[in-house]
Formats: sequence, C-alpha cells, structure tokens
Amino acid sequence: MLSAVAARKARLAQSQTQNTTPAVSAPSSSASPPPSEAKKKAASSSSSQKPPSSKRKSSTSVGGNVPKKKRSEQRRPPEQPARYFAQAAVDAFKTQEDVIVVDESDAESSASSHSSRIAEDVAVPPAPGRPKRAWSPSAPLPDSSDEDNEEGGEPIVLDFPLSAPLQQVLVQPPSSLSSFDPVLNQNVFHLAPGECLLGDTAHKSTILLLGSGETVALLGTYTITVLRGTVSVAGVQLTAGPTSHPVYASRSSPIPIIQCRLSRSTTAPTPLLPALPERIADASPNFDATILLQELHTGIEGLGRICRTFDGCFAPARWHRSQARFDMGLDTVYFLERQTPDVSPLVVLPSWDAAIGSAVPPPSVDENELVGRAATYLVKGPKNAGKSTFARLLLNRLLSRFKRVAYLECDLGQSEFTPGGMVSLNVVEQPLFGPPFTHPSTPHASHYIGATSPKNSPSHYLDSIQALMQLYHADLQNAALDEDDTSNASDGRISSIIPLVINTMGWTKGLGADLGRKVEEIIEPAHIFSFAPPTLEDDWHAASAGPSYSHQGPVPNGATTIHTVESAPPSSLSSHYTAADQRNISMLSYFHAVFPDDPPSSPHTSPIAVSWTTSLPLCAQPPYQVDCATAFDKLVLTGAGMEDVVPSEVHRALNCALVALVRCEPGTIDSDMSIDAGAGTDGSVFSLSMLPYDQGAPAPSPYTSRCLGLALVRGVSLSGPAPAQIQLLTPVPVRLLGEARVLVMGEMQLPVWGMLDFRTLDDGGDVAGVEKGRVPYLRWGKGEGAGGERRRVRRNLMRREQM
Repeated sequence: MLSAVAARKARLAQSQTQNTTPAVSAPSSSASPPPSEAKKKAASSSSSQKPPSSKRKSSTSVGGNVPKKKRSEQRRPPEQPARYFAQAAVDAFKTQEDVIVVDESDAESSASSHSSRIAEDVAVPPAPGRPKRAWSPSAPLPDSSDEDNEEGGEPIVLDFPLSAPLQQVLVQPPSSLSSFDPVLNQNVFHLAPGECLLGDTAHKSTILLLGSGETVALLGTYTITVLRGTVSVAGVQLTAGPTSHPVYASRSSPIPIIQCRLSRSTTAPTPLLPALPERIADASPNFDATILLQELHTGIEGLGRICRTFDGCFAPARWHRSQARFDMGLDTVYFLERQTPDVSPLVVLPSWDAAIGSAVPPPSVDENELVGRAATYLVKGPKNAGKSTFARLLLNRLLSRFKRVAYLECDLGQSEFTPGGMVSLNVVEQPLFGPPFTHPSTPHASHYIGATSPKNSPSHYLDSIQALMQLYHADLQNAALDEDDTSNASDGRISSIIPLVINTMGWTKGLGADLGRKVEEIIEPAHIFSFAPPTLEDDWHAASAGPSYSHQGPVPNGATTIHTVESAPPSSLSSHYTAADQRNISMLSYFHAVFPDDPPSSPHTSPIAVSWTTSLPLCAQPPYQVDCATAFDKLVLTGAGMEDVVPSEVHRALNCALVALVRCEPGTIDSDMSIDAGAGTDGSVFSLSMLPYDQGAPAPSPYTSRCLGLALVRGVSLSGPAPAQIQLLTPVPVRLLGEARVLVMGEMQLPVWGMLDFRTLDDGGDVAGVEKGRVPYLRWGKGEGAGGERRRVRRNLMRREQM
C-alpha cells in the first residue's frame, strides 16, 4: 500500500517537473530548438500562414529570436493548474498568470540588453518614426514610468545642451533700459508751473541730475533742455544751451535713450543754472549733467483715437500700467526701468557709429576746407534693414556740425517728412527725435508720383529726382544766408554749406535695382552707406560671421567712398506695426497737422507741424469750396488705368480721392485745356461739370512744376447750370493755396480710419450725423458681389489623381 502511494507521488512529481521546465528556463536567442519542437513549430507556422499577415505579426518579427512555440506553451490552459497545485508553498507573486519567472542567466542578458538600449537612447535623440521594441519573454517587468513611456510612444530623452539655453531664457530678467536710480529731492526735482523761468513756463517741469554713463528711458511727449554738461539723445550729443528739443517717444518705434556723456567737471556753472531754484542750483555741481524736462501738449496723442492701431502708443500698455514706476511729475512722461515686449530701445550699432564718424567732418576741420567739397550722403539697402533710422541718425549727426541739412526722400512707401507717394526735398535745422508721423513738414520742393512704388511710372520718378538734384545744386548746396541768420551762427556750426542726405527705397531687385543704379548716377554721392541684407533670427551663426563694418575706401575715380554697414536686428515692433500701418498714420497725421501760417524766417527752411487738431474727424471738419473753372487750369489723372476715365465720369473718380496741389510755371500749361460743351461720351453731363480735364494727359513736368501738398476731395457738386463746385480738405497754409492751379490724382487713397467718426465708433452709431447705412464710399458688413463670400472647399470631390 505504501509502495503504491510512493510510486504514484514519484510519477506525479516527474510529470510536474517535465511540465514546469519550459516555463522556468527559457532558451536564449542563440539556442536552437529540439527537432521535435521544430516540427511542431513548422506545422503551427504553416497553419498560421492561411490568413494574411497583419501589423501585429510584422512587429513581432522584429525580435525574431524568440520561438513561437514557447509563447504558445506558456498560454496553454493545462499548464496553469499544474503550477498552482504543485507550488502551493511558493511565493504568491511567482504563481500569478502575468508573471514569467526567468533564471539568472537570462536576467543578466536581458539586463545588459536593457542597459545598452538606455545608453543608446541617451546618446542619440530618437527618430520620429522609430519602431517599438518587440515583446520578449526575457524582458523585465516594466514599472510605472515605463508604462508612461509606452503610452507616449517614445521614451523621454534629456538633451542637456538644448536645455541650458532654454533655462537661461526663462530665468534671465528683462534687460534694463534705465541705469538712473531716481530719488526725489536728491537727483529728481519737481517744479510747479511758473517756478522755472526757462522753456514753457505754463506747464510743469522736472529737473534730472545725472552722473557719468547713467541712462534714462522715457515714454511719452516732452521737451528736453540741457542746462549743464553734455548728454546724448538717440545717439546725438546735446550740449548746454537754451534750446529746447521736442521728443516723441512712442511704442510704435524704438524709443530714444538719454545718456550722460560728460565726466564730472570742475568748471564754473552754466549761466542757465541761476534761473532754477536755489536747492537745485546747489545740488547740480555734484553731478555731471543737469537736464530740464517739460510737458509737451501738441494734440498728437489724439491720433490714436482716429487710427485705433496706434491707440495709447505714447503711454504704457494696459497690462503694464498697473506696475509700480517712479512718478516723473509730468502728465505726458512715463519712466521706464526695464524693457517690455511692446517697448524697444533705439540702439545705435557700432558699425553705424563708426561709419558716420568717418563720414562726418570732425570739429578740427575748418569751414574753408569744406568749401567746394561734395557733401552728399546716400543710404541704400534692402527693406527692413534700418535705412530710415540710419538716415535720421545721420541727419542728426550732421546737424551738430552744420546749421542746416537737406534731406532728399526717394522712398515712396516710407517717407520721412511727407505722406507716401511723393519725392521731396526738405531742409532741417533741428534734430529729429521721433518717428516720421511726428514731424510732417511743408517741403522745400516736392513732386507727386501718386503711388507707393515707381513701377508704373519709372521715368517720371527719375525725372523728379533729377529735377530736385538740380534745384539743390542751384539753390541749396552753397546757399548764402540772410543777415538775420548770420547773427545766429555763434554756436560754432557751419552755415555756408548745406549737406544732403538721400534715403532710397528698399526695392533692390529687377526694375528696382535698375532704378537704384540710375539714382546713384544722377546724384553722384560722395559717400554711400550700403546695408547688408538682414539675417534671419534663427541664422545666428551667419549673423556672427564676418566683419560688422567695412570701409572700402574711394572707388577708382576717387569720387565716392563706400561704407558697408550691418542691418538692424529684427525687432518685435515689426510684427505689431506693419509698413501699411506706418503709411496710414503718416497720412492721417498730415491731414490733422497744423502748419505755421507765417512764412519761415529763411527761404531755405521747411516748416514742421507744431500741433495737431484731433478733436474732430475729417468728415466733420469744414472744407474749402472752390469753383473748378475759376480756381484750376488743369486736372490730370495718373496711374494704371487712369487713361480710360472718360470726361463724363471724371467727377465720380474725384469723389473722396486724394489729389496733389501743383504749382506750374507760367506758360507751361497747355493752352487747349478748356474743352467745349458736349465733349466726352456724355456731352450734357460734362458741360455741367466744367472740369478742365484732358483724358490721357501726362503729369506736369517736374522741371517746371512743384507739388505744394495734398488735399482730400470731399465731393463734387454738379447741381444746376453753374460751374462745378469742389470741396477740399487740406493742411496746406492759405498763403500757398492760391499758387496751386493744377490738380493731379494718383493711386493713393485715404485710409479707412480717416473716413470714420471716432466719436461714435465705439457705439456703432452714425458718421457725422448720417446713419452708417447711408454713408457714401463705405460698405458695412460683407460684400455681396461675385466672389465676395468665403471660399468653400469640398474634400469629398476630388480628381482621380488626388485620391
């Protein structure tokens, strides 16, 4: 009995040992299966090849070192009960169905393969399309972090060289704009109106005492007067004197930085200091420079209400107004300590400083040595390179050596002193601290092209530049000053020579390149500042390679010196304000500007606007109403397609159009401009209009005409048998309107902001008392014409080759 029981237990133990052996010791990848198992594997593989192969089997074949028989044996139902009954005393974790027990040799091999895989992942970044590692019974059990990696598709790889710059960008604080530490009644003094006897005594003032090298960044509109020492504003040095310089620091352009340039001086105080209170005069000698800041109220802040793109550009943004900042004691000035994403400082690059320093004659050069020399400076380069900023900086530097500087604007799209579409010649006496829309002027001479690009009239564009150059050589290059002007030449600046700065357009390819070469041939500049193409933000290695400033010296004929300078770095402001936005604000600033009615003291000076009337929109301002037959001798339409406008429809083309007021020399206007009644396609309509229009007539010759300014046509009246009446809005002074006998209409149009009524714009109301649905020239809502709706793309209808 006992022998029979013992034999049964022995057979049972032997059978259990044979059944559990394949699960305990898994064969390695290099071992070959027994012949019997190979036959079974071949049979099972032949039966499994009946259905088509799937992605699961292809992924399994990647790790083809594991025989399929072992996986099938592990999942057979008869094996699992034997394991539970036979190993009842074994650890419970080893008896689970999802646990595969491996021996020490397989564990070591799997651990080594796993560690090598981790090393490869750390050393080499994972490829986007890298396949997953096939499942293997010898792989260790994954933990929670491995499961997360499987859900994400790829393991997380730390790339330390890339994480260091990212951490630096996130942790580094914003760059500082002002190194000046303001302390009230120590280096900052607030003055009430009337307490200061300098400048505009009707407004509040603030005195700043600066040390050597200290910088101050201010936002807003103000005037600066240097009372002691020397400071630089936007790269231009200002010395002590009674002259007040207006500064327009707007968020739409890089703001100027004030910096003390003079070391501590032990000389006697400036005569301007006694005009200050005693507490300020006593503290001033302990510092290197003393400046006076005063409020500047010109009405230019109201342009933001008219053009909402520039709303609040002279004040901090709404999300930065709550930040604590030092109170300057001025209503129109804000102290900026650190840089913000919407504020960018005006940075003068070293190559710019070196190029201008080598071109501008130093103070050691005598005035007599400069007589007879060509003083023409041409700035050229691609768009977005900083040409306009560089040309303004060059103009300000020249004004520190010369009393007057001429500025020839050849860029029709980004004009400095006039609205777009004009080639103008201006004469400037004071430095400019502000974007172009803050100093519109009445040019010394100008010609209207009528477009933001000369592609449609290149010959007229070149003739206009050549006519202005002839005028400069004849009247301005060696202009003799009046007796009143010679008495003001005590500041040491040269008054007998007026240098010329030329700003060219950024169109440098194709026809633009040909026009640029023609302009250089016409001007024959003494110095050419050539800008290198701007580099991309991500092309850091190209931006750092090569010299930043190259002085090529004179060309073989010895007439021109070429200076190659680097382009301005990209700014975040370019994404906030586009070139079209800058043209719109310049146009609106021109029509709302107030120019001096009195003629300038010198005939060689271009008057600059001193204030802006922004209380009323253009649609609510009273216009000039004139008789067309009496006031004008000729009406010309220029631009693409203008030659097809028939006389009977010209009054419709003039409605709400921008026209140039042109003065022509006597005898240069065609004598047959008056057209008899009945001319044109509809004689009756044209006889009522009495407009001196000649279809297809060319623009006035630049050699015998000048553009006095622009005007907006409010409307043309054709009621009754009387001659046509035309209503005009223009900022041109009244003393010059009588000289304009020719109207020239081009392709330029008034921005839509100028047609709206900003007083009721927020409420969605009327426009100057007229219901918005009945306002002419404007369409509210979406267009109803063919193609006006949004295009619908149907993906279910495709051609055969697209499927």
